[in-house]
Amino acid sequence: MAVEVTFATWNVGGGVTGASHQRHGVPDLDHHAGVLRRFSPDVVCVQEAHEYDLGLGQTADLAARAGYPHSVAVPISPSHLADDARLSLGVLSRYPVADLTHVRFANPGLSAVGPSGEDWSIYDKGYLKATVVIAGRPVTVVNAHCFPLHHFGASPTEARFAPMWEAFGRDLLATAAAAPVLLAVDLNHPSVEDLLGGVVGEGGYSTAFRDVPTTPKGVQQDHILHSGAFRLLDTRVVPTLGDHSYCDARLAF
Repeated sequence: MAVEVTFATWNVGGGVTGASHQRHGVPDLDHHAGVLRRFSPDVVCVQEAHEYDLGLGQTADLAARAGYPHSVAVPISPSHLADDARLSLGVLSRYPVADLTHVRFANPGLSAVGPSGEDWSIYDKGYLKATVVIAGRPVTVVNAHCFPLHHFGASPTEARFAPMWEAFGRDLLATAAAAPVLLAVDLNHPSVEDLLGGVVGEGGYSTAFRDVPTTPKGVQQDHILHSGAFRLLDTRVVPTLGDHSYCDARLAF
């Protein structure tokens, strides 16, 4: 008998609403938790959730506010939004989460001048993998956040970045060969096929939606992919008060 699961991805930008890249903005987790309660996905991947040097991290805080019994978070880099926080990848789940691993992409070491004249250095990015057991079946959840290369005068399609995408793609295919996979990724690029074309298609992954804006600038940066064990039923992309839309996919497997 088929089992349905709703899988979501959301770059929460430190929990701050309004324009992106706000320094020392005040988080509004009531808004974010309200969105999660409204749509009630079973598993949620969040990017740019803050983990604090002191106090409760935003992934665990959102889980408590929105009624998720399980959550994990992996800090990746300092935050460009607050001095006392680290940017993390997080998973909120109605099912237990186990076997957590984290892979960092090779940092290209780029720098730039921000819109207010501040110096920018590119921070570490990467992905986490975890196992959730749904109706007795283990499912691998992958949550990825890729470099915002466009802010540094570069394009992810440049040949110098090909080894990063090839390594990521090999890992995704190997992971899908071992278990059903749900992949959430803030790709910072509109097209999955441009960068991970080798994993999309027969025997690999399918994309849940294409050419749907997920940011206020009208660009798709956020993507959901799934391995062949899943059948896509429907999707939602809903603008929020933050700088990324809430996105989910309902699937059967």
